[in-house]
Amino acid sequence: MLPPITWLTTQEATDHFRVSARTLQRFRVQGLLKAGLHFRRKFPTTNSPLLYNRETVEQTLSQQFIGRDVRDLETAES
Repeated sequence: MLPPITWLTTQEATDHFRVSARTLQRFRVQGLLKAGLHFRRKFPTTNSPLLYNRETVEQTLSQQFIGRDVRDLETAES
């Protein structure tokens, strides 16, 4: 049996990953976070808030930013 998916609201995701909502949006626009895999809408309408899959986002960000703690991306020097 698969473990249950942990869905985070945008606010919870920004707190957990220590990034801004704008950074999450940038990751979506750049294609780093993909709809259906990393995030989904709470309800099937365009104004519905987004929910983020904690496990898949964490895994993707860890792979993308090897050697960095994904929760410190916002404070890391470029």
